[in-house]
Amino acid sequence: LAQESRIRRSIRYRSTVGSHPTSRLSAYYPITELAMSLLSGRHFVAAVLCGFALLPPTSRATYDVGDAEEEEEDDAMSVLQRPAMATPAAAASAAAVGASSKWPILVPLQRESVPLTRNGKTVSHKTSYAGAISIGHPAQDFRVVFDTGSAHVVVPSAACSSESCLEHRSYNISASSSALAVNVDGSQVEAGELGDQVTIGYGTGKVVGEFARDEVCLGGDSEETRACVKVSMVMAVEMTTQPFKSFNFDGIFGLSLDALAVAPEFSFFNRLAGSGFGGELQFGVFLAGPDAGQEHSSEIALGGHNSKRLLSPLQWTPVAKEQMGYWQIEIKEVRVGNKTLDVCKDGSCRGVVDTGTSHFGVPGSSIGEFQRALTTEGAEDEDCRFVDAPSMDLVLEGIMLSLGPPNYMRPLPIPVGVEVGSARGVTMESEGQVDQPVESASTSSHTGAATADSASKTSHACAPRIMPVNLPAPLGPNLFILGEPLLSRYYTVYDWKEARIGFGLAATKANKEALVQEGQEVDSQDEQQEEIYSFMQVTVTVSVRYKQAGVVARGRRTLTAPGLALPM
Repeated sequence: LAQESRIRRSIRYRSTVGSHPTSRLSAYYPITELAMSLLSGRHFVAAVLCGFALLPPTSRATYDVGDAEEEEEDDAMSVLQRPAMATPAAAASAAAVGASSKWPILVPLQRESVPLTRNGKTVSHKTSYAGAISIGHPAQDFRVVFDTGSAHVVVPSAACSSESCLEHRSYNISASSSALAVNVDGSQVEAGELGDQVTIGYGTGKVVGEFARDEVCLGGDSEETRACVKVSMVMAVEMTTQPFKSFNFDGIFGLSLDALAVAPEFSFFNRLAGSGFGGELQFGVFLAGPDAGQEHSSEIALGGHNSKRLLSPLQWTPVAKEQMGYWQIEIKEVRVGNKTLDVCKDGSCRGVVDTGTSHFGVPGSSIGEFQRALTTEGAEDEDCRFVDAPSMDLVLEGIMLSLGPPNYMRPLPIPVGVEVGSARGVTMESEGQVDQPVESASTSSHTGAATADSASKTSHACAPRIMPVNLPAPLGPNLFILGEPLLSRYYTVYDWKEARIGFGLAATKANKEALVQEGQEVDSQDEQQEEIYSFMQVTVTVSVRYKQAGVVARGRRTLTAPGLALPM
C-alpha cells in the first residue's frame, strides 16, 4: 500500500532525572565512574550494589514538544525508545514455539474481488488480499491487509463514526483487559487528558487515529500455532471512503522497516524480534492470483518463509536507503521488449516492494511511455492476459525480474474512451483531495496502440495495470512501486536482520502451467482489479495533546520522510 518514509521527529526526549534534553544514560555517568572506582579498590559488594543503581528508574519519561528544527536523521530517537519486551503470554508462546520448531507461522490470505462498472457493464475488478488477526483479551477478531509499505497496525475504533468505519468491525479498547490508551511516546493517557492523535496519509486514502497498546495475535487458535506480542497500534477515529469502504477488510497490518513508524514500539515485527521468539527474522508473501479455486490459497509466512511456495531458488538483493524505512531496492534498468527505457539511465531509479498496492507504479513523468509501449488492440471478449505484447524486465543488483502480459495486463479489454484507473496515482496530495477519486482514460489519453489509429480497427484495447507515482525527492522522483502484478509472479521474502529481499518464481497454478507448456517462466496471473489502491505510507502527522496550567492544549507537528518538506 504505498506508505511512509523515514520520519523526522520534532520531539525531544527528557529524562525524569533532569530537564536537559539528553539520553537516559547520561544521568548515570557519575554512578558508572563510582562503580569503576569501587571495582578498582576491590570493594566488590559495594560495586555490585552500585550496579543496581545503574538500572533506569521505573517512573515514566516524558516527551517535551518544543520548537526545535526538524532533523534530517533521527537515529538518536531510536536509541531512546524503550526496549521491546514480550508479554508473559507472548514469551510463553515463543518458548513453546521454539521447543516445537513450528516456525514459520502461516497465515492464510483471502482474495477479494470487487467489480468496477462503467455504463452498467463490468470493465474490471479491484482486489485485495487480507488475513485474520486478533487483538486483546478477550480476543477481538479483524481481517487486515498485510502491508510492506506501511508501519502501523491500524483498525477502526469503536468511537469512529465515519462511513468506512461503520462498514467494518471495530476495536473496543474498553472491552479488552490487556489494553492501555497511550500517547505517541508510550506513556499512559491519564484520566481527564486527551490522548495524542496521528494522521496517516497513504498513497490513496488516509486515517486519523489515537494510540493504544494491546496484545496482537496472528496464526492459529492454539499457543503452538500462533504468535502474540504486545504492540502499540492506531485506533482509527476517521477513515476516508476511498479505498476503505469498498473492501471487506477492516484494517492494515504494517510490515515495513521500523524507521517508518512513529516509534519502534509501533512496529509489530520489531516488537516480535525483541520478544525472543523462536523463528527467523524474516517473513514471506505468496499471492496465488485470480484463477478459479485459488481465492484462499495465498498466505504470509511469519518467522521464516515457506519453501513449498517456490518454483526456483531465492535470489537476494539489498534494501536501498534502509534508513527511510521502506522495503525498496535499486533498479538498474527497465526494458520493454528489446528496448531499454531512458528513465533509469541516470542511476536514480528505485522500487518499493509493496504488498498493499494494487498496481505496478511507474514514475509519473514516464507514464505515457509505458502506456504506449504496453497497450495493444483487444477484442471485446478477449482475455488480455494472453495477447501478444512485449515483456517488461527490471534489472536489479544481481537479479532480473521479468513480467509478461499475464502479469501486467488487465484481464478485461477496456472500451476505447472508457475511464478507469487514476490520473493522480500516488502523490503528496492535500487532505482535501483524498476523498475525490480522479480517473484517467486508460484507453485514450495514455495509450499508443489504442489511439485513433487502432480505434478504427477495434472498439476495445488491452491496457496495462500501471499507475503514475508522483513523489518528490528523496523518495522520488524516479520511484517505482512493485505491487501485485509483480508479487503475483514472484514469491518474496523480507529479511529483517540482513536488510535484503529475496525473489523466487512463485508456485502458482499459472507459473506451473507455463513451465510445463513453454519451458520458461513467462507466465503469472493478473488479479482482476482495476480501481487503484495503495497503502504505501507517505505522510504522518502527530498531534501531541497535553495539559498546561490545568487546560488541555494541543501541539501539532508533521512527521514526514526526510526531504519531502511538507508544511509544519
